[in-house]
Amino acid sequence: MVSGRKCDGYGTPSPPRNYHDILVPVFPPSTLSYVENNRESRCFQFFYERTVPALAGYCGSEFWSRLVLQVSQHEKSVWHALIALGSLHENFETDNNTFGIDFLRHEQDSFAIREYLAAIRALLGPSNTTFGSAGTVTVDVCLISCILFTCFEILSGHYGPAINHVQSGINILKEVYHDPSSGTFRHPHLLPSTVTSLEMESLRKIFLRLQGQALTLTRADTYHLMQEVFAVPDTPQFSHDIPNVFSSIADARDAFELLNRNCVNHYRIIMQSVSPTDASEMSQYLLRQYEACFDRWCIAFSRFEESRGDSLTTKERIGLKLLNMHKHNTMMYLEYVNVCETERYSDIAPTFSWDKFNAQFAEIVSLAASIVSNQDTGSATATSVRPLFSLDNGIIAPLYEVATLCRDPVIRRKAVQILRSAPRQEGVFNSHLSAMVAEKIIEIEEAAALKAVLDYSDFPLESALSGQELEKNVNNITDSTQIPEGVRLTYAHPKFNVAEKKVFLTVGQTAKMHMKMHMDIPWSNMNFLVDAET
Repeated sequence: MVSGRKCDGYGTPSPPRNYHDILVPVFPPSTLSYVENNRESRCFQFFYERTVPALAGYCGSEFWSRLVLQVSQHEKSVWHALIALGSLHENFETDNNTFGIDFLRHEQDSFAIREYLAAIRALLGPSNTTFGSAGTVTVDVCLISCILFTCFEILSGHYGPAINHVQSGINILKEVYHDPSSGTFRHPHLLPSTVTSLEMESLRKIFLRLQGQALTLTRADTYHLMQEVFAVPDTPQFSHDIPNVFSSIADARDAFELLNRNCVNHYRIIMQSVSPTDASEMSQYLLRQYEACFDRWCIAFSRFEESRGDSLTTKERIGLKLLNMHKHNTMMYLEYVNVCETERYSDIAPTFSWDKFNAQFAEIVSLAASIVSNQDTGSATATSVRPLFSLDNGIIAPLYEVATLCRDPVIRRKAVQILRSAPRQEGVFNSHLSAMVAEKIIEIEEAAALKAVLDYSDFPLESALSGQELEKNVNNITDSTQIPEGVRLTYAHPKFNVAEKKVFLTVGQTAKMHMKMHMDIPWSNMNFLVDAET
């Protein structure tokens, strides 16, 4: 939510308090600072027992298991946001009549909305007079509230407001600095926070993960990673510390995500400062360094897996499979980027086809199927799967890449089938929305292939979302080679126009690094995803 205030919508700052002397009980608490009725108590209980483990993910999280719970007992904005999210999450998990997009379209209960609005009022207006506050919040309370607001909007299906919350948090973090004299984190328009450096880093990682997901979902290059404010380094050499072996799944995941971010930032910064005559050579030099770093990560990750063997916990096994999915995805993209950048900066036009990666695509699908099959249903019937909510980079994004980049009809349909059968909300990624987009792309490409068109100049792309039926080609396309290069879409993603409250399916093709075709196809059935007041 962006209200135009000095700190991008998150109010004016409560006097700093030290939360570290507050002990979170081992068992669900029976007395709570702000509880007013049984419904609030039940929602807190659900948040404590179900939402915390879900959002802590396969690596666990001190932020969710301790810090949020502690702060909620002294800050009304966090308390009400926590109750609102607990209520919404309970509906998400237990409403057997609405799944996926149907849940996002489903009218929310008034209790959750009231609590959410109370949280916003507590953050922006005079609040917490019980503790003698003058209507101010600290840096950490502001950021924690922002994360909870993001989660609420995500689970509500309001992606425009959710992404705005993420950007607000990123903007606040850019101005936060550590004051060693007082041991606090300060901000120009918020009161200082006494959280530890580790806790502030935990907040930062959550925002960066959500920001990366937003970039992947929308493909809109409007959110710049914080490292981009750094000056051009003296040397193009890329330095990234990777141990010989990782000590935990969390270490492996954090190293993987940091390496991805640093490579992207380093490449952009260096290439923006290179002369056109040196660009081709510099690009290849940088990409070789990144490949070497990812190779070292793969070795350290493999050694961790070998060292742990059968002692891995169930969550760790899921984490291993997830990281292997993302590893395959990243290694494929490295080769793709290498080809694209060679084409951009030289007269060489190397050939590239995603078909060569069909084995890797199949492995990603197999890993995802294994993760889903091991998920505890927690529901009345053995055949149904409990909807899952997390902030992890999970199975949805890699499966979406398989469904839209792999042209093998069997492999890509298996990816869609998993997205359809396993209701999941992983950060900003919704499995059913991803499946719906992927199905449209498959339908478009296969229909164009069967019509034997050379490109989309005379092909009715708009009919994909207009309600008209394109040919059903399940049995007609039997091999990836039957989809000609001329009709293969380079990119496809939903586009959220918050100002006009409209959703589009954006599709396009590039050739020799130039736009060949680009279209925003109106998707009116999905407009409810941005039709929300924040």
